[in-house]
Amino acid sequence: MPWFKRLAYQIDLMRHLVWRDFSLRYKRSALGILWSLVSPISQLLVLVFLFQSVVPLNIADYPAFVFVALLPWSWFSSCISSACGLFIVNRDLVRHPNFVPAHLMIVNTLSNLLTYLVALPILFLVMALYGLSLTPALLVLPVLLLIQGILTVGLSLIVATLNVFYRDVQHIVGVLLLLLFYLTPVFYRSQSVVEKYHIIYTLNPITVIIQSYRTIFFYGVVPTWTSLLFAGISALLICAGGYIIYYRHHHNIFDLL
Repeated sequence: MPWFKRLAYQIDLMRHLVWRDFSLRYKRSALGILWSLVSPISQLLVLVFLFQSVVPLNIADYPAFVFVALLPWSWFSSCISSACGLFIVNRDLVRHPNFVPAHLMIVNTLSNLLTYLVALPILFLVMALYGLSLTPALLVLPVLLLIQGILTVGLSLIVATLNVFYRDVQHIVGVLLLLLFYLTPVFYRSQSVVEKYHIIYTLNPITVIIQSYRTIFFYGVVPTWTSLLFAGISALLICAGGYIIYYRHHHNIFDLL
């Protein structure tokens, strides 16, 4: 089969798998796709209540401030947590001779991306309620989505591969995601952090990405290209490292499954 036909076949297959994964998630449920909005909106309400009423952070337009960062964080955390069991849950598909198991990470990332895109109109509504308008900086959004997608696929490959050999990985990932949530400026400003800890936020690619979302949506300006370049290079390196780990162990994955 010519290479372009193989490429077209793989793209069509992944498109089908992405839609299947997304639709099955809400099949036979009363609210259907609306369930994808329940979790981020519930988190938003809790965070707004805590940090606007109980422990005020004195951030203007706080609900919009939080929601802008909470949506990409939800996309990231959902992908990484569900990636742990992808090879195990899809073992029949993984063992199929004409299927590349690594593609499951792309499918999982794109499927959760659809959930993010579904929630965008709610974000626009929240922004409008607080007088925030969209600016030409929104044109940078596809770049951010691409960088976060590459980073997510790389980390997913690492945790999915290791979880086949050590089932403790899924529990460790759950704990690390919880810790990372508090180390990522989702519900607070990174500028409020004590100066000696700024290095944690500067060298954390997911922090740079989350702050870039807030920059284009909440502040309406283009992020600095140095921060985008750092996040992009970090994402590519992590993705390459994830693929190397997967490639070195994929034969053993077949045996264990």
